[in-house]
Amino acid sequence: MKTNLLNILIIIGLLSISCENDNAIQEIGTTDALEVSKTQSSMFDYIKSINIANNTKCENNILIFPSWDKYWETIDKLDDMIENDCDSFDATVPADITDEEYDSLADASGFDEDNTLRKFETDLAFCSLRSKIESLENDWLDKQGDGDWNINEDPDNHFIEDETERSLLSSNSEVIIGKSKDEYVYYKRLDDFHWIEVQKWDIRAIEQVSNNIPTNNPNVIIKDFRKEITETNSECKTFVKEFRYHQNGSNRIKRKSKVINNDWWGYKKISALTVGYKKKRGKWKRRRTRITVGITDINGTSDGTLYQKCEKSFRKFKVKEKRRRRVKAKFSGARYQGASLIIGIQSQKVYGFHKQGSIDLKLDYYEMN
Repeated sequence: MKTNLLNILIIIGLLSISCENDNAIQEIGTTDALEVSKTQSSMFDYIKSINIANNTKCENNILIFPSWDKYWETIDKLDDMIENDCDSFDATVPADITDEEYDSLADASGFDEDNTLRKFETDLAFCSLRSKIESLENDWLDKQGDGDWNINEDPDNHFIEDETERSLLSSNSEVIIGKSKDEYVYYKRLDDFHWIEVQKWDIRAIEQVSNNIPTNNPNVIIKDFRKEITETNSECKTFVKEFRYHQNGSNRIKRKSKVINNDWWGYKKISALTVGYKKKRGKWKRRRTRITVGITDINGTSDGTLYQKCEKSFRKFKVKEKRRRRVKAKFSGARYQGASLIIGIQSQKVYGFHKQGSIDLKLDYYEMN
């Protein structure tokens, strides 16, 4: 998706407002006292959903978490619930069936690996970024042929690359963090390092930002975390993001590889995610296929080496093989030996492992963009 240009235009618009625009927008300088009703999650007692005016047709369109720690904890818990649900279904089917037979059995029984995420969203009457991208991607895939696909036109090419996290964000990549109305901060994420905050529970300012309406409201703050990042070692990287398609005959995958360290909201991880595609009845779709994904050494069989703050080495190994539309492996955390975790990668030390059918890749994270 062509989000970078849009994000730049949003930032420019928010910064460029002057007194001449006072008649064009509704200004408020203090906290809006408007009350909003909340829906309480039955799956996680600390999550609530509310509705803000952001032009989405659903009962609730943004979630409230008491802290960023709880936000990341929810992602891990949902991932575990998804794995348990998928493993329970796998235990009911023969191990030696083909991908096509597995797919048919899953459809017949109503099993879907996203059932847990859909239940989470439905429970909160919530329109998520995940459901928005899923709909756009399905329409886009219907139009794709057997040749090369343009990654920049793919709706799934979003800086929030993980479906589980997408279920926690509004269709505009928004979330509210805080334990009470006095502490609530609204966040609209623009990319991995830029976001907009609205403080003091200023509902009208939130609605203006959500709808990309410029405002010089003092409660609106634009953040640029990338300015605070300095690489401590020219031979070490602390940020990598690369999305690529790979095809061999009837096998086609999309690889998502990422290393990110954002201390502001505790976003530190290295991840490998593989999406599998198959052609069925003349249309390309995400299909359940046997996928292997991992964070490993060059052979895919042993530990990869990571570096805390590009200095002290530590080793990690994670490989998963599942019949899924997508499979991911990740290592994430907040602390390392008492210090803030900053994941560094060096050349030929840690690899992303992606396999589906005849496609078998071990790719050096350091060589990625």
